[in-house]
Amino acid sequence: MAFLRQIVVTVLVLLVALGVWMMLSPLPGRLVLESGLPLPQQAKELIARLSPEDAEKVGATPAGRDGNQAAPLVVVDPALPAVTRDRLRALGTGEAVRSVAIRADATGIVAGIGFASGEVVKAGATLAVLQNDAERVAVDRAKLALTAAEDQLKRYQSLSAGAAITAVQLDEVARARDAAALDLQTAEIALRKRDVTSPIAGRVGLLDLDIGDLVDSSTQIAVVDDRSQLKILFNVPEAYAAELAIGQTVTAEPTTRTGRVFQGRLTALDSRIDEASRTLRAEAVVDNAEDLLRPGMSFGISMEFPGQTYVSVDPLAIQWERAGSYVWTVEAGKAVKKPVGIIERNVDRILVASDTLKANEPVVREGLQQLREGLNVRVREPVQAPVPADATDAPAPVPSAAADPANGRRAELAR
Repeated sequence: MAFLRQIVVTVLVLLVALGVWMMLSPLPGRLVLESGLPLPQQAKELIARLSPEDAEKVGATPAGRDGNQAAPLVVVDPALPAVTRDRLRALGTGEAVRSVAIRADATGIVAGIGFASGEVVKAGATLAVLQNDAERVAVDRAKLALTAAEDQLKRYQSLSAGAAITAVQLDEVARARDAAALDLQTAEIALRKRDVTSPIAGRVGLLDLDIGDLVDSSTQIAVVDDRSQLKILFNVPEAYAAELAIGQTVTAEPTTRTGRVFQGRLTALDSRIDEASRTLRAEAVVDNAEDLLRPGMSFGISMEFPGQTYVSVDPLAIQWERAGSYVWTVEAGKAVKKPVGIIERNVDRILVASDTLKANEPVVREGLQQLREGLNVRVREPVQAPVPADATDAPAPVPSAAADPANGRRAELAR
């Protein structure tokens, strides 16, 4: 008997505590009513009377608990059209727009050097001279042979006029003269090969050559870089391959010079996507008229593409439930829940995709705690600063809370 009495007392205490909780907070009453429990209608009405369901949390105080509470006050912000910022970011490596590794076309001893480290040279400038005594002698000998062949041809031509020699003999002498001319050209080519020249204009690198060094066709004499423009090579994810086109604007920022940005153009694309990395190799050219960039530097590459249009909402308006994210809107003075999908987060706005939310619809960003589907709500109107009667120029209105989330929140707290 005593045990049953304790159980009854405990149940009564719990019921009293639950009733007090319902009177102080709308949460337990809301949970019970939305749980779908098979409660009698009288019990549901009692719970609704006890629960301060319509007590306002935004700029209002709870009304009496007789079921005639005022509609919650909310702050709205319009859903604005916005475009996604589709931007490609990649790392690239700079190269000179033209670069040549100079090598000798013959084997020999270096007899002279015509450049210094870091010097700017013109196209055709002599960088090194190999010993060429034998080649000079060969040229002189070829000249003598050509002169002798020409003299002999002249004599045979004069003799052929008197029929002293045959036409066959004259042709043989003429061919000998032509062969001597070719020998001279060969000797002159061999002599020119003793001079190592630059095929392009540019700046040479460090000098790593001394007079007396033995060089051959595998020895690198110097590297000449034309860095008036810089060629940047980078890899593009295959998802952007269809959006790339020659001539698109490219922004290059050296990783060692943060804040300095160079503009360039996309100049070349590879013919296929690399199967291992699933990227497309691309090439861009940027101007280097100030000579601030060097081949081999690393760059942060960025390219912007036309984005898609969505609607943007205030970050405070996004709510979450088991089914995903949603926002509250106000239609005909009632709260309407609309599911949204988050597309992009910015500093002050969130781009969302929704089949039901349209641009310029009022989206609730404050006063969200008490909203439920179909609930009557009141929208707070923007507050304008008073205009002095004697003011010559109309002052700008004070920003409303709907336009500035921070100011709006401070105004609500002040109330």
